[in-house]
Order: sequence, then C-alpha cells, then structure tokens
Amino acid sequence: MHRAEGIRAEYRLYLLGSFALTDLAGTSLAPKSQKAQALLAMLALSRRGSRSRVWLRDKLWSDRSEEQGSASLRQALLEIRKSLGSARKLVQADKLAVWLDLDRVELDINEATAPEGANDQLLEGIDVGDPEFEEWLTLERQNWQTRLQRDRDGRDARYQKIPSDLALSSDLSPLGQYHRSGADLLLREDREDTRLFDAEPLRPVLMRLQPPQVIGLGDKGRMVALQLQDLLTRSLHETLGIGVADLSFDTFSPSGMAADPSPAKLLPITARMRLTFEGDAVLAQAVIRRRSDGAHIWSGEQLAHRFAVRCGSMSELHPIITQIVDQVGQYLLSPWVEDSACAGADLIHAIDSIFRLSRGDLERAERLLDRSIRQSPSGGAYAWQAFIRTFQVGQRFSIADARITEEARELSRKALELDPTNPVSLALVGHVHSFLFADYDRASQLFEKAIHLNPAQPLGWDLYAMLHCFTGQPIKAVAISRWVSQLVPHSRYKYYFDTTRCVSAALAGDYAAAIAAGEEALMERPQFNSVLRYLAASHAHANHTREAHKYLTRLQAIEPDVSVSALRESRYPLLGTEGGQLLIEGLIKAGIRPQ
Repeated sequence: MHRAEGIRAEYRLYLLGSFALTDLAGTSLAPKSQKAQALLAMLALSRRGSRSRVWLRDKLWSDRSEEQGSASLRQALLEIRKSLGSARKLVQADKLAVWLDLDRVELDINEATAPEGANDQLLEGIDVGDPEFEEWLTLERQNWQTRLQRDRDGRDARYQKIPSDLALSSDLSPLGQYHRSGADLLLREDREDTRLFDAEPLRPVLMRLQPPQVIGLGDKGRMVALQLQDLLTRSLHETLGIGVADLSFDTFSPSGMAADPSPAKLLPITARMRLTFEGDAVLAQAVIRRRSDGAHIWSGEQLAHRFAVRCGSMSELHPIITQIVDQVGQYLLSPWVEDSACAGADLIHAIDSIFRLSRGDLERAERLLDRSIRQSPSGGAYAWQAFIRTFQVGQRFSIADARITEEARELSRKALELDPTNPVSLALVGHVHSFLFADYDRASQLFEKAIHLNPAQPLGWDLYAMLHCFTGQPIKAVAISRWVSQLVPHSRYKYYFDTTRCVSAALAGDYAAAIAAGEEALMERPQFNSVLRYLAASHAHANHTREAHKYLTRLQAIEPDVSVSALRESRYPLLGTEGGQLLIEGLIKAGIRPQ
C-alpha cells in the first residue's frame, strides 16, 4: 500500500519480526491471541484490506465445522474490537466480509518505510496451528523475499532495463501466458489421455504488444506502464483465450515458437499503450494497428488523477484495459477474420452467442462449447457451460430442477479443476453458486478471488453486484454496478451490464435510475425478459401506468404464463429479500397475475 504524501496515519502495524499494533503514542492495541493477530495481518496484506468471512474462516479454522468456524471468527473479531478500544472502527464487518481501514494504518512493509536492508521474517513467531494458514503464510513470506530481491536489483544499475515487475516468474510473463493459453494445456492433456481429442490440436493464438511509451514521472511512470501492460496481457488471456508476444521481453523468440509442436498463429494486429504524466493528470492512450502496413484500426484514451496513480491506485486506468480487450474481441468476431484453425475460436463465438440471450443462441453456444471441449478442454469452456444454466433458469427456458442443478454443479467442478486461477472462470462459477445453489458464502469467496486476481475484469465485478442483490444488499450492488459502467463504456455487451444496473437500482427503490438503465439495455436486446420484468415493476412504482402496462404486455408476449407464483416456483433468486418484495409489488401493480 502507498500512502498519500503529507497524510500521516493514526496507527502503526508491524508485520516484520514480531507482530505489533500501536497508536502514535506507542500504546499497544494488539490483541493477545495469535489467531486474532493473524486475522489482522491477513486483512493488512489483502487487497484493499478486505477478506470474506468464508476465506478467513477457512484459513484460520479449517479443521472445524462451518458453524464452529463462524463462531470462532466472531469471537476473534470481538477480541480485536476489545483490544482496539476507542479505535474499534478500525476493523469493521458485515455478514459477508471483514475489512481493515488501511487509510488509517501505516504498515512497516510499505516501500516508504521498509528499510533498505530489511531482512526480518514476516510475522515472525506466529503459529496458529492451522495448515491452511501455514500455506498462506509461506506464500506471503516468499512474496516478501521476492520483493526485497526485486528492490535490491532495482537499485543496481545493471538491472535498470529489466522489467522486473513483470518477469518475476513464468506465470506472470507473456510467454508463460502463451504456454498456458493453448499449447501447454493441449500437450499435458494429450499425454494424460489421448482419447480426449477427436481432432488435431488447434493452434493457439498470439497477439503482439509493443513496449509501452511513457512521458514523465521517470522510473515510477515506467513501473505504472509495465503494470498496465501485465494487466492487459492477463486480461487478453482470461477473456479471449489468446496469448501475448510482448516485444518488451527479450525472451520472446519467433524461432522458438516455430519449434513448438503446436505452432501459434500470430494475429495480424498489434497494440501499444502510451502514458503521459502532466500536471495533476495521467493520460493513458492505446492504439491498435495492422502489423503489415501500420494502418490504424482503433484508438482510445482514459484520464486518471496523477496523485492517485502515484499512491498506487490503478483503478482509474483500468477502463483502458477493458477497451483494448473489447476491441480485440470484436476484431476476432469480424466475419473477415479467418479463425477456423485457431484454438479458442469456438469459445469466443460461444460467448458472443450467450450474450445474445435467446433460446436458439444459447443452444448454439452449447454446441460450440461442446466442440471446443472436444478439441481443447479448458476450464473456461466448462465455466461458460455452467453459466448457460443460469440464463436458462433466469429466462425461464428451463426449471431449476435436480437435473439442471446437478449439471451446473458438475460443470463448475470441472471448470475449477482445469482453471482454478482464471478470474473469468471463478466469476462464472461464483454466479452459478449464488444464482442456482444459493451458496452465498462460497460465491463470495470465488468472487473475491476473481477480483483480487484481476480487478480490471468487468464480469467479476458485475456478477459480484448480483450477489449483493441476492443477499439483500442492493445499495452495495448499485455502487458496484456504477463502477462496472465506468469500466465498460463502449463494450460490445454493455446492455448486459446495464441490466445489472437496472436490477440493483430497482431493488434499491431508485426507480428513475432503474428505468434509465433498463431502457438503455432494451434498445440492444428488446426481447430480454429479465429487463422487461424490472421495467414493468419500476414504472408501476413510479406511477407511470401506461409505460408499466406496455412493458408488461411485451413481457407476456415472451412469457405467456408469467405470474408471481411462476417466478416463485422457478426459484428465482432474491424474491425473499426486501428488494424482491418491491419487485413483486411492482409487478402486481403493473397487472401481473398473482397466481
């Protein structure tokens, strides 16, 4: 965490060596038990200082039942609040998550305060006796040592030209992404069971990224650019299944790729980002060009506050990542792009069919995903198949019976087995757990992991907003959906994200916002019955009788048997919440049949 210049924290948290928490006068506020101390440390080392209750429970009380673990977590939080005294608001919790107010705490592992020769062990002496915690602690200690070594290398002039932030391991390098994106998975599965394939392995797809250009802010500016480049690399792989040949890496070698048993197809387009730091602003610009002649295909830009970026907050720049990924996706879906010999082609077209939302399009997506799995089994394909089941139930194409829920459960299991760290797969499976299984704790855990791995992935945020709708927290859902709308201002699937804005606003009682978002979504997908339900109810609550009747009539044309009891019988989520009651009341007011 980077603290804003000139702002002094109220408390100090020491994680190197022995654990300690003090106020500015040096008075200890640390709880006595090691599990309570470990809980604080885990919050401090997490992104934004927040962890789900499920995650904390599973790391600190993995040997206990869910009920016992939850009770132990509540007891640890009580102990922490007692030790904090008047500072008890430093740690807060709701029924899903626990968080530490990092704006009020100075951490000794911050770059601003960590001494150059620091070699203290992270959380020295902490021993809570839980193997899950020990595994987490081992990984955090390795990360800390890697950072120390990276900082030392950064001070050495011999390493100034090496993008060390991106080259920490093969998992973070674009070549590592390339191997995971296609060839390595194919070869591994082929060795394990050649019967999985009824066709020759398809060629994985690579796209070249030019080195980012930076104007201003020196080394810090270059570091920000490389972090964005890494995020773009991961997003292209996670969302579109394509790898990246990043020309800022000396390890990239076309001849090396040619020797691979499954040669890659290099896309005829290339992308480049430029960051300009001037005054109080940071301007991120991106351009996509044709490689053959440099012809311009697309360009976009995003403005951010320089102060926030210098303090380590990159979120204002994330929309430029989603814009690039969306444009590359649209290019791959273009009819003039020859992609039949490329791995991932069926997956990309299946995703596009899913978001067309009709029964026929969902069936087409199923066929494409089946073929994709036969040719190149991937967690993403299984996750999208599980996700289709939520559409089938949500649009009442199918009933949430034992068969469809069991199918979704098995598909979700396969998805996480094959691809446990892909944020898109995690988010899709999280939605399945929340929508079909009402397993909100597990869903929250999956969404938190997805967002932590890639905070620029809009689908994870969008489905996380829906989780809050299902759990009766529409105000939080509204806030998250607004952020998603900033991430995807020009997305091909913006209408889908607008739907979440419509749903969350309607459940929160903000009918004007619900109507605005819903009608915008309906312009692109006029037959989307989920939007029609909320528009009919919102107009009815707003006393727009004519509009409410119009949208109800359109809904009944798609769902002739629509009624409140039919929605209940289909186990439509959220009906038991306060917002769900508003939906029912609005539909009845609009004229829907109660039975």
